[in-house]
Amino acid sequence: MRAERAPSSLNLFGLATALMIALAGGAVWALAALFRQETLAVLALPLGFLIGRVLAGTHGPRGTWVAALCAATFSLLASGYALWMIASGRVAMLLGMRLSETLSSIGLDLTFAMTRAWLTVPDLMFIASGVFLAAGAATRHRRPRVQIQSSEPSKE
Repeated sequence: MRAERAPSSLNLFGLATALMIALAGGAVWALAALFRQETLAVLALPLGFLIGRVLAGTHGPRGTWVAALCAATFSLLASGYALWMIASGRVAMLLGMRLSETLSSIGLDLTFAMTRAWLTVPDLMFIASGVFLAAGAATRHRRPRVQIQSSEPSKE
């Protein structure tokens, strides 16, 4: 006879899914920002919400403080990744280099300095709001509705 295990509050598949969504979202954000020649920090909001909902859904830790912490961390990671890609893309365009060469040649100090130079206060507010939105969306878990069946016969 096999004993059934209680569901774990930490689902590694859900965490890996949320991490991949964060990195893919950061890459899409960077592509859109490089195409528009803007930062597009407003994209941190839907990305944070999506990360939070994935962790609050069936794949994640389901509405716990662990889910909120993971969602906030993954949202910050996605924002940092997007800003790193945007800075690298701008250097590549300015120097006429390929993006793959630029990614391996510029360091984090140059990327940080460039990002700090062109980020505005509203951009930082959008990124921070995306982090809080991710944490908030991760803590909201909808429990499935349970239909209560009456043991009394219906009166018809």
